[in-house]
Amino acid sequence: MKSLNEKSSEFKAKRKRRNHRLLSYTWRTRKSFIPALCLDGVDTALNLLAPLVVGQILNEQVISRSQNGLAGVDGLAYYFQLLGLYLGLILLASAIGYAGQYLFQVAANQISRLIQLDVFKHLQKLPLSFFDHTAAGKIVSRVTNDTKALRTLFAQVITRLISAGVFCLGIFISLFFVDKTLFLMALLPLPILYFVYKDFKSKSSHYSTLGRKEVSELNSQLNENIQGMEIIQSLGREDRVLQKFTQLNDQHFKTNYEFTKLFSYSSSNVVGLLNRLSMAAILAYFGYASLAGKTDLPLGSLYVFIEYMRRLFQQFDIVLQRIGSLERSLGAADHIFDLLDQPIVTYQEGDLPPLQGKIAFDQVNFSYLPGEPVLKNLSFTVPAGESAAFVGATGSGKSTIMNLLAGFYPLDTGQISIDGKNLDQIPLPALRQQMALVLQDPFLFAGTLYSNISLESADISPADAEAALREVGGGPLLDRLEKGIMSVVNRQGQGFSAGERQLISFARALAQQPRILILDEATSNVDSATESLIQAGINRLQEGRTTLLIAHRLSTIRDADTIYVLDKGEVKESGKHAELMAMGGLYAKMYQEQAQSIAS
Repeated sequence: MKSLNEKSSEFKAKRKRRNHRLLSYTWRTRKSFIPALCLDGVDTALNLLAPLVVGQILNEQVISRSQNGLAGVDGLAYYFQLLGLYLGLILLASAIGYAGQYLFQVAANQISRLIQLDVFKHLQKLPLSFFDHTAAGKIVSRVTNDTKALRTLFAQVITRLISAGVFCLGIFISLFFVDKTLFLMALLPLPILYFVYKDFKSKSSHYSTLGRKEVSELNSQLNENIQGMEIIQSLGREDRVLQKFTQLNDQHFKTNYEFTKLFSYSSSNVVGLLNRLSMAAILAYFGYASLAGKTDLPLGSLYVFIEYMRRLFQQFDIVLQRIGSLERSLGAADHIFDLLDQPIVTYQEGDLPPLQGKIAFDQVNFSYLPGEPVLKNLSFTVPAGESAAFVGATGSGKSTIMNLLAGFYPLDTGQISIDGKNLDQIPLPALRQQMALVLQDPFLFAGTLYSNISLESADISPADAEAALREVGGGPLLDRLEKGIMSVVNRQGQGFSAGERQLISFARALAQQPRILILDEATSNVDSATESLIQAGINRLQEGRTTLLIAHRLSTIRDADTIYVLDKGEVKESGKHAELMAMGGLYAKMYQEQAQSIAS
């Protein structure tokens, strides 16, 4: 178990890496961010100059003239010059402040865009094992909510904190030159303000971390419930699901409530009280000193001091308002960078000549979890252009074979080769361009039939996509659609039957012209009437290709060149349909049970 010092060191190192990465994103937007910082500095200087001009008016043009009278036209002209200067400073500060904030917003949007793009690119390179163990809702939350929080970090938090810091520093520098006594008095509230800041920062960090975790859980459950709504409603579990969601929602409400109390206490209450007490003390001190004749501080200088102190507390209030957002944003940055630190799958680059399609598994062992083997010393060979079917009970390892062949998971031991070349030595992106995978529940993207078949490939024209769909038996589908191949496809193919979705996925595979075809229980979700149509599409797909089939309905793989019967990750039987039936083993028993089930 790690010691507290080790944990502290790890936390500091992680924080340092996070800040460095945030700075790197800032540097990538330097053309907007640096000018924005410069404009913000000018805006601060102008806002600090304005009270000095008012102080000058009070000292030289109001108090002095009220005692000695206006000294002709020259004195009046100088008075209006100061007023004009004050007005000019206000207007110029407003214009420069607008330009600075605009550039800050531009930089924040650029950073948000860059981070979202980097996260999405990284997601595409992560191994499937990551998605096996991470809820989709949590991933979506990081890509959307966390990047949104980072945009807030740069658009509102960092900019305001920088502005507040520059403003406060400018106030103390100005007071030092105006009057040393005023400068020292301005330092008096700082210890209390520092204590308030540390207390607020510590507590807000705790509530922010807790709140992010709760939002992630809420998003995860919401996403899961939406995807499983059909099951929830069919089993009448709405109340139970609502109860669980309500518990998470109530806990998040309590966390937000505690954060609200903290914010109200620290910002609006404590800072405001300190501001008013400071002003009262300052006025009491200088009022008494003036009546007692113990100070000759000009009224204009007193005004400058009071105005600066008001703005000092105002800036500190802004710091507290933003510090909570800062903690949330930095936590979001940790979430995003944790995701970006997930190890990716690195692929060998290069081209791959057209495959013949010979596939060989040699003593392959594989397990998703340590100590729980799925495949055990699995060996088989599929000659180029032939078909091999894999049958067996659920969990026997059928789908795992397809996942390993596609390179989705690394082997524990053993070797997979294609055309005699080890899979580890083949550029996987190039291999997958010559391979097509059709799943039992085909996924259709929102778009059109054409975009779903071509997958946005410029090499596949609408005519090619239509020809592929008709070739696998999708002619009736095209004929009933008014816009044909350009018909709209809604999310997950809603509005199309299971058989039609499968035909579209067949056309997608055919249009890619693969050398190796993988069919993962492609007929398991269709009725018997549609099965013959699907089977015709499968037969067309198989022509001239090495085909691996996972079959639930054994009647669909009777014509396979070789059938492998799997049991607990091992090949128990292999041969043609007639040979396996003659053996009277596992396959024959499975086939007879299915036949009896259909007959009954």
